[in-house]
Amino acid sequence: MNKMASAVRKMEKYLPSTFHSFGYTFLFNNMVKLAGTAGLRVEKLNAREVEVTLRNTKKIQNHIGGLHACSMVLAAESATGMIVGMNVPDTHLPLIKTMKIDFVRRCVGDIRATAHLTADDYKRINEDDKGDVKIDVVVKDESGKEPIKTEMIWAWINKNRNNRGS
Repeated sequence: MNKMASAVRKMEKYLPSTFHSFGYTFLFNNMVKLAGTAGLRVEKLNAREVEVTLRNTKKIQNHIGGLHACSMVLAAESATGMIVGMNVPDTHLPLIKTMKIDFVRRCVGDIRATAHLTADDYKRINEDDKGDVKIDVVVKDESGKEPIKTEMIWAWINKNRNNRGS
């Protein structure tokens, strides 16, 4: 278990389950300041699934009153980054490699981004010295539809340059 996963488990031991979301949000938003500024809330956080929400507030709206494109991408990138961060060994760095976003419809209200990690990808992240993985994430708005379709590819590399392959 890496430092991030250990911190999450320690927090879960001390806070009642009704406060876990608050604890997850506090931990993440202190690491990623932009997420805190935008008001990102971490609803669920474990090694296989992450769920974040983002309320449609004035400070992150676009010119037509919906969530700004970048705020929706922030939710998707944060959910996928957290799931990789919960699994990559402390000896390695997680890095976003590719981010592809298709804006398919106008966003209605708040959004929820849910990222999943397959068993095979979990195994590869924990066993391979370096690699990359496409993390599945679904972003839905209040209507239950997907305003964006995303493809997020994360990589991990060894922190020690002397141990890196070519």
